[in-house]
Amino acid sequence: MTFRDLDPESAQAELAANPALRVLDVRTPEEHAAHRLPDATLVPVQELQQRVGELDADTEWLVCCAHGRRSVFACEFLVQMGFAKITNLRGGLANWAARGLPLER
Repeated sequence: MTFRDLDPESAQAELAANPALRVLDVRTPEEHAAHRLPDATLVPVQELQQRVGELDADTEWLVCCAHGRRSVFACEFLVQMGFAKITNLRGGLANWAARGLPLER
């Protein structure tokens, strides 16, 4: 089992087309407060192992962080924990913002 990796435009299109797709933000609370994708669930990557039980393994998750490194780690961990529908936001929210896509502030 593995996870998918999407560029920001593809991720935005999938979020718009698939209401079941949820966003998991693995950044810090401070980063999340500054800007985020709408309706993102915040679980900082350093808390993910302890809090994984709060997440539904059957849900489709788009995992994001600032630049894409923490989200790849989180995706790998979630797949190991049995999550089957995991997608990484390639390049993180920095890549999303650089492409002019909207963020919630």
